[in-house]
Amino acid sequence: MQSCYDAIRAAGGEVLVVSFTKPERVAAYLERYPLPFSVVSDPERAAYRALALGRTSWASFFRPGVLARYLRLMIRGWRVRGPDKGDDLLQLGGDFVIDAAGKLADAFRSEEPTHRPSANTLLKAIRAVGSK
Repeated sequence: MQSCYDAIRAAGGEVLVVSFTKPERVAAYLERYPLPFSVVSDPERAAYRALALGRTSWASFFRPGVLARYLRLMIRGWRVRGPDKGDDLLQLGGDFVIDAAGKLADAFRSEEPTHRPSANTLLKAIRAVGSK
């Protein structure tokens, strides 16, 4: 998101990241790695339930393709850390485009831990909403 944030803003969009990580952990991350957009904490995962985001299985989590994607991230410098108490490693995420009226215009719900749309896919969805 960070790499295309300016393009998202130029298209009339905004980014809000919702994490189920505890607020103090989110704050510590943002102190170390500032982001140009808002990040909020939802440890009870109310937004995840409201947006019908599912959970994966351990079998899916450890599929070779998923493990290979995590390995590529580690090679690029991503550091593996243990989960906080109460974190749900099987919780899936999603990416959503909400129009100016507050209605859900586009939804991408992950099917496995590394399944996410590209920034360009999201940007196209934002532009499509802006052109209506």
